[in-house]
Amino acid sequence: MALICVPMARTQEDNLHLTVLGYQWTTSHRTMTFSWPGSANTSCSGNASLNGYVSGGGNFSANGSGSSTCSTTYTPPSNQNIDIRKPVVFILAETENSRMVLTCTRNVRWSQCHALNPGPFLARNDKGNFEVQALSGKGKEEWIKYDIVQQTAISKQLPPAEPVKEVAASIEAPKSETTGTNSGFPARWKSMTSGTIRTLRFESEYIYGEAVLSEPAAKAGAFSLMEVKKDGDKYAGKVNTRLVSQDGKSCSFSSPIELTLVTPERIEGRGFMPPPNAKVDWNACTFTPTADWQTFAWIPIR
Repeated sequence: MALICVPMARTQEDNLHLTVLGYQWTTSHRTMTFSWPGSANTSCSGNASLNGYVSGGGNFSANGSGSSTCSTTYTPPSNQNIDIRKPVVFILAETENSRMVLTCTRNVRWSQCHALNPGPFLARNDKGNFEVQALSGKGKEEWIKYDIVQQTAISKQLPPAEPVKEVAASIEAPKSETTGTNSGFPARWKSMTSGTIRTLRFESEYIYGEAVLSEPAAKAGAFSLMEVKKDGDKYAGKVNTRLVSQDGKSCSFSSPIELTLVTPERIEGRGFMPPPNAKVDWNACTFTPTADWQTFAWIPIR
C-alpha cells in the first residue's frame, strides 16, 4: 500500500519540501534460534512392610521387608530455528539540496510503515526522527517515521538567461524539422552491461528512448520508455517500464535515470534499477535483490 501526499497548502516554515521519485518493496529475512535445557524424571513403584516398637526411652526400632523398582526418563536439550520475515520498503526522494533513500519495516500488520507514491510531500526532522506527512487509505492525516539509509548532496542548475523552447515531454514528440538526421547521433544503441538494444531520438534538450523487445513481449504489452531532459552538464529524467510474465501477470515501474556523458560515440550514466540477476515477485511487484543505483555504458550500433 502506498500513501498519497498531503496538500501543500499546509506547509509550515520548519517543514521540508520532499519529492518522492519512486519506491520498491522487499522482504527482510532473519533466523532466530530458541534453545531450552534437557530434564530428567525418576519414578518408583513397589511395596514394603514395617514392624517396630517404642521403647521406654522413646526410641523407635523397625525392621521391614519388601521391594521397589525405579526408572529415570531423560529429555535431551533442544533448539529450534525460526525464520522471521518482514516487509521492508525503500523510497528514493529528494529535497532542494539532497537526494536520499528512506526505509521503514512493517513489523506488524497494523504498522504505520507505508510506501509513498511519487509526488510532493511535506517532511520534518522531529527529535532526531525523519518524518513525512501523508494521508492514509482512510483519509487520516499522519506523520510516518523513516530511516535515512543514504543521502547525497545535489545542486540545482539555474534556468538559462534566454528562454528555450521546450518539446512536449512525450515519447511521441514530433521529429525536429531542422535536425532530420537525429542531430548527428546514431539511432540504435547497445548496453555494454545488459546487452539491451535501445532506439534513441534527440530533440532539442530532450532525449527519448525505447528498449527493443522481442515480438512476444511487445505483443503482451511490455515496454521500457525513457525520457530525459538537459540539466546542466547531464541529462536527468525517468524510465517507465512494464514487465509481463509468461502467465500474463504484469508489473509497472517508474525509476530515475541520469546520463552523465552523451557523445555520438558513447553514452554513460546511472539508473535506479535492480541488478541484472534480480527476480520479480509478480504478486508484490518487487525485486530481489532490491533496486539500487547501477552504472551503465551504451555504444552505437553502426
